[in-house]
Amino acid sequence: MTPAPAGGRDHDDESATHDDESATLTMTRNWIDRKAMNETSGLSRMRPLIGDRRWPIAGLAVASILSAMAEAATLAVFAQVAAALIKTNGTRVHLVLLQIHAATSTLILVAFALAFLRLLLQFPLSVLPARIAADAQARMRANLFDAFTHASWEVQSRDREGQLQEMMTSQAGQATQGVMSLMSLMSATCAFVVLLAFAFALNLRAAGIVVVVGICMFAPLRPVRGMGKRRARAFSRAQVRYAAGVAESIRLAQETQVFGVGAAQRRRIDGMIDAGRKLFFQTQVLLRLASNVSQSLIYVLIVAGLAALDAVGGHRAGSLGAVVLILVRASSSGQTVQNSYQNLVQALPFVERLREAERRYRESGARDGVRRLSGVGSLVFEEVSYAYRAGRPVLSDICFEVAGGEVVGIVGPSGAGKSTLVQLLLRLRSPDTGRYLVNGVPAPEITGEDWHRRVAYVPQEPRLLHASVAENIRYFREDVSDEAIERAARLAHIHEDIMGWAEGYQTVVGPRADAVSGGQQQRICLARALVAEPEVLVLDEPTSALDPQSEMLIQRSLTELKHALTLFIVAHRMSTLDICDRVMIILDGKLAAFDTINHLQQHNHYYRTTTHITTTAPIVAPSGALL
Repeated sequence: MTPAPAGGRDHDDESATHDDESATLTMTRNWIDRKAMNETSGLSRMRPLIGDRRWPIAGLAVASILSAMAEAATLAVFAQVAAALIKTNGTRVHLVLLQIHAATSTLILVAFALAFLRLLLQFPLSVLPARIAADAQARMRANLFDAFTHASWEVQSRDREGQLQEMMTSQAGQATQGVMSLMSLMSATCAFVVLLAFAFALNLRAAGIVVVVGICMFAPLRPVRGMGKRRARAFSRAQVRYAAGVAESIRLAQETQVFGVGAAQRRRIDGMIDAGRKLFFQTQVLLRLASNVSQSLIYVLIVAGLAALDAVGGHRAGSLGAVVLILVRASSSGQTVQNSYQNLVQALPFVERLREAERRYRESGARDGVRRLSGVGSLVFEEVSYAYRAGRPVLSDICFEVAGGEVVGIVGPSGAGKSTLVQLLLRLRSPDTGRYLVNGVPAPEITGEDWHRRVAYVPQEPRLLHASVAENIRYFREDVSDEAIERAARLAHIHEDIMGWAEGYQTVVGPRADAVSGGQQQRICLARALVAEPEVLVLDEPTSALDPQSEMLIQRSLTELKHALTLFIVAHRMSTLDICDRVMIILDGKLAAFDTINHLQQHNHYYRTTTHITTTAPIVAPSGALL
């Protein structure tokens, strides 16, 4: 994927992006709310996360059924043995449809075997849900990041800072809990059905009374589940806003220190934390209320079971005692069903948000072209226009042709559309109208593989990985050799600096690592762009924030590269343009001029005025003295 442009975003671009972002978030929220309100089952919504795991799920269901059968049989034998011990050393056991006559000691051994069988079944009951949930978490994270890397830059740029990180960590974690709840729900439901079936088989009337009472008591809990679902959706949105706020605060930490606005930043984040605290509190109250009420209702069911025993008489104490024991365990399984379902309902908004984000990323990805690109002979814009918002074009009717090997400068005031032009050149955005042609072929028809191999980019703000210098220059391109890395470093005039560091090319640089100057970072990024020997290189303000020594070295690199490849240089400093064959002037989103430096100096007021200001304006100290 081509690195995204960093820094230097035009004002109109930025405001439009924020408006688009708000519209996208609103659309996403409405879509999630509609989906969350429908009546489809949790299983159908979770199916994309679980994937094709039919056999593990079938194994879990079988293990749950066998475990419940073993438990029910064990309880039935326990009750019969207890009744038999009162009367005699032998008894006839009525175990569902079986009539067994055996000594009490034999029945105890049977009960022990059943209990041991249930113990063995706990292993698959523990391993299978964990395996399914772990696979689901890995799958949703991998799918989401894969979708993000295939998404268009237009969609990627709309995401708030920290949004993807939040989706892949907290939101994915909550969704994983939903998968675990689904597995628990399936297992507990199997156990509940089996235990209930045993109870009905032992004593139909007593079990029926208890079940009817249970349905009447648990039905009023449905509104609580609905309230929990709504609070969970709000909590999911609050988590995304909180993550974005924290990421933004980290990025602006230096400015926060300089301007002394830490207290204001803390109040802002504290507000987000408090909003999340309230929503988390509400979701947990509703969850635990449903759980605790369900647990208390179990005791009511037990009393109902005893009342049923009294109603049917005590002449079959063994089987009736087994019914009570089994119904108590069935009630416990029913509580697990209730709790798991509540957890699942509250996890569904997180699942839906992940699915919507993945869908949005995938739908934005452009279809890869099929035309091969053997070399870049010409780049042409034919009446290209682009707008972030309808009716407010950032660029209008841009027409130019650049020959291979030409050095082109791009100048214009802030907000003129220079950054948008760069993104169109890099195919990060597609024109709304007009055509972008490479060697006479529409640029979208060229394969991404050929395009990325021949087009490179150096952003205004250098961004390094937390990795070695060599890894930063290679930048995930595994086919790049160490020799190519050194060659690119020499072209970028950073090789001597690297060799002066203790670890050389293995020196770890990047955020929070060994300090390297801004000029050194920029030259490392230049080496990154040059390492694959591109034919087109786009540089966005390459010397705008550099010291004179670093600026001189960058200029030397660009001079050495002149006519070896096609160069586009966005610049504010006119000295950067000295090597250009021609210079574009972008004013109010239009190509105001495109000619040689000599011609522009003689005939273009903007260029002449800008050159005069940048070359003759004195530097004034705070005291008013000229420097």
